Amino acid sequence: MTRAALTMAAAVATVAAVAAPAHAGVLTKSATGCTDPVLSQPFKPWLDSSYYKPVDDFESGADGWTLSGGAKVVDGNAAQHVGGSSDDRSLLLPAGSSATSPPVCVGLNEPTLRYFARKNSGLLSTLTVSVQVQLELGVWVTLPIGVDFGGAWHPSLPSLVVANLLPLLPPDMTAVRFKFAPLLGGSWQIDDVYVDPRMSR
Repeated sequence: MTRAALTMAAAVATVAAVAAPAHAGVLTKSATGCTDPVLSQPFKPWLDSSYYKPVDDFESGADGWTLSGGAKVVDGNAAQHVGGSSDDRSLLLPAGSSATSPPVCVGLNEPTLRYFARKNSGLLSTLTVSVQVQLELGVWVTLPIGVDFGGAWHPSLPSLVVANLLPLLPPDMTAVRFKFAPLLGGSWQIDDVYVDPRMSR
C-alpha cells in the first residue's frame, strides 16, 4: 500500500472504532446489488486479470445517481467498448459538477474501483474520486480514494476502496457510494464503472 492508502485505511479504522460494531444488515440497508453479481474481466487487455462487477455503464441513463452542476448522460461511449460494441452513452462531468453513485455493496474481498475516463478540456483539471461509507447511525463519511490526470479515453488506475475494510468478517458487506468530480475546472466524461469483487485468478 502507498502511504496515502495506509493513511486512508487508518482513517476508516478510526471511524469504525468510534461507531457501533459493523453489522451487515444495518450497514447495507440501502445498498443495491448484494446478490451474486455478473462478473467479467473488462480490464484484461490492460494486464488486469481480476474479475469485476459493474456499477454502471450509463446505457440506461443515470438512475439512482445524484447529479449536480450540469452532470448528465450524453451520447458517446468510451472508445474501448468493454461493455459491448453497441454501447453509445457515457456520463458528462462539466466544470463545477459532481456525480455520486447509488449505494453499492462491497466487502473485504472487494478492494478496488476502476472506470474509463476522458478529459475534454482544462489543462490543469483533474478528476477526483471519493468513496462515501454509511455507518450504522445512517451518517455518510467521505474519503478520497483516487485522482485522474486525464487524456483520451483510458482505463483508470485501480483505486483502493478502503471502506471495504469496515466489515469485520466475510460475508459482511458495507454500503458505499462513489463520487466523481472535476477539480480546477475542465470537462470530463466517465463510463463503465466497475468494482473488483475478487482477487486476481
